[in-house]
Formats: sequence, structure tokens, C-alpha cells
Amino acid sequence: MPRRTQAAVLALVAVAAAAYWFWWRTPAAERQVAAMFENLVAELNSGTTEGFGTVAHAARVGRFFTPDVVVELGQGTNPIHGRETLMGMVARLQPRTAAFAVELDDVNVELKDATHADVTLTAVIRRRSAEAGESIDAREFAAEVVNADGGWKIGRVIAVDTLR
Repeated sequence: MPRRTQAAVLALVAVAAAAYWFWWRTPAAERQVAAMFENLVAELNSGTTEGFGTVAHAARVGRFFTPDVVVELGQGTNPIHGRETLMGMVARLQPRTAAFAVELDDVNVELKDATHADVTLTAVIRRRSAEAGESIDAREFAAEVVNADGGWKIGRVIAVDTLR
């Protein structure tokens, strides 16, 4: 086997070993919480039709939150209280927000105990329009999640003020 091929195989094995080590070292609960946020973003970005499609979409988004969730978006806005309120907002906004895409960066999960975790993340919203092109808004958030009803749910989300 040529040296170049040997080096490539060795590098591939090293990368695979490092990935496995990282996966193995990350507790299962942390992976589950991170996966829950990935699934939430996938659901938020999924397309829907008008009518009952928006209601079904809102219900699927609601599964990621506790019934008593509180979302605080920062100064100048009132907190959003309750999963039902949040679902109503998602149902009303979806047809008009088809030009939006949500991404999460730097999702960090810290387990407090078997049923509670703190998560910090950066939410990136890409907005596309024919007139303005693409604009990007990024915001940092802290979230409290709980393991309830057979899975991890978001119980509180708070916008983090950062220096500008």
C-alpha cells in the first residue's frame, strides 16, 4: 500500500476514533437534549400549508415545551406564558414567516441532575425577501429544560443581553 494511502487511512481512523470518543464521553442525556433542540428547529423550519396544516404544525411545535413554559425575549416585550399561547403564536405566524429559517449555533448542555438541564445557545434567524435579499439576526438564549412526560421539554427561555 502506498504511503499516501496509508496516511489517508490512518487519518480517517484517527478522526473516527476521536468522534467515537467524543460521542462516548458525552452523556446520553446531554445528547438527548441537544437532539431535542435539533428536532425543534427542524419542525420550525418545516413548511406547512394554510388552514389545518398550521394548527397541526403549531401542535407539533408545542410538544417541545412544558405546559407552563415562559419565554422572555428581553426588554420592550412582555413574557410569553404557557404552551397554548406559544402554539397560538406559531399558528398565526407560520404562513407569513415562510421566508424565515432558524438555525441554532453553539448549543451547550449542562446537566444539573437527572431531570434538569441548562442550555445556552445562539439562535440565528435568516430572513429572505425579494426586495432586501437576505438579512441575518443572531441572539443568545439560555434555556431551562426538564425531563417530563417521557422526554426533555423546554420550561423557560430567556434572551441573554450581550455587549454590543
